[in-house]
Amino acid sequence: MKLRPFALALLALALAAAVLLGYEFYWRLDHRLLKTQAPAPGGALVAEVRGLPVGQELALRGTGVFVRGRWDYLRALRPRLVFAGDCETVETRWFGDHRLVIECEHRSGEPRLLQDMVDGVVIELVVNRRFA
Repeated sequence: MKLRPFALALLALALAAAVLLGYEFYWRLDHRLLKTQAPAPGGALVAEVRGLPVGQELALRGTGVFVRGRWDYLRALRPRLVFAGDCETVETRWFGDHRLVIECEHRSGEPRLLQDMVDGVVIELVVNRRFA
């Protein structure tokens, strides 16, 4: 049986695509989307509120906010986590193309802003503490 290089290249490409899609599917299951995506007014960036998996590095848990480009459909390849905290509610609001405000109704622990600037966008954190 003679194997042709073109057929092997197609097989390798199909296998790589299957592994990439499997990894993306697993990442999206592990980081479930909690709210609808919030696109910037200019449409270049999108903020996503997602759940964080238990036992993730840096002892992060609860809710996270990821910022991605509008056309970055493979989120698992380059996730940019900008906020992590254990919050009752998390709201993301864009004020123009270059300012994102994350509002967290604090439940426990200490919410953390992990990056204060991504792709020229200033990210601000507003924490509303609830006392029993």
